[in-house]
Amino acid sequence: MKAKRRHELQENALAGELVKIGQFLKVHGNKLATAALVVAVLILAGVLLFGGTDAEMIGVQRNWDDLMTGRVDLTKRVDVLKELVNQTRDERIAALAGAQLGYEYATRALVAGTGSERQALQEAAANEYQRVISTFSSQPEAVAKAHFGLARVYENQRRFDEAEDEYRLAAASSETDGYPVEALAKMGIKTLPALTGPVNLATALPPATTAPATTAPAATTAPAATTAPAPTTQDSRG
Repeated sequence: MKAKRRHELQENALAGELVKIGQFLKVHGNKLATAALVVAVLILAGVLLFGGTDAEMIGVQRNWDDLMTGRVDLTKRVDVLKELVNQTRDERIAALAGAQLGYEYATRALVAGTGSERQALQEAAANEYQRVISTFSSQPEAVAKAHFGLARVYENQRRFDEAEDEYRLAAASSETDGYPVEALAKMGIKTLPALTGPVNLATALPPATTAPATTAPAATTAPAATTAPAPTTQDSRG
């Protein structure tokens, strides 16, 4: 009997709570529905936003990998590099792409057909390197590569003092210890004196070698003609 009574009391308590919930929903139902809708919209926006970000970052990484492995046509390299430089999803790739774009211009300058074309490409390379240095100071690898590339441009322009300064800056960062760019920069510093030294040119032609005079042999004197003996006179007394 006591168990039955406890069961009835529990049912009455549950019914009372359900009544309270029903009354609460009647008063605040619209607000709860609106709140639930807002939460759902925020969740959907987050999924779309972060999902899109992931997709874009994957695309940026794929384009960079394609460039580094030579899977991008030579005629499209500059355009792809510019897209990577201007994207904002991955700062590291943007900085490295800027240094690579400078290298692309500098390489084309070496095979330029005219002096004006070579100068324009060298200026474009220098501008890209300087932009990386000033814009991506938080990316030491890219900055070191930009200093090294700028040193090579100055070296080709025979601006050797400026080239040495850039080589030293490329090798100075402790954050790039052990990177290939550090070793290349130190090698550049060592080879500069050979480029800046005087060029030894011959100032005069060597004297012409005089052929020894050949003395003609003395003419052989023909032997004197032999005089025939006088004829014998016949004795007239015979």
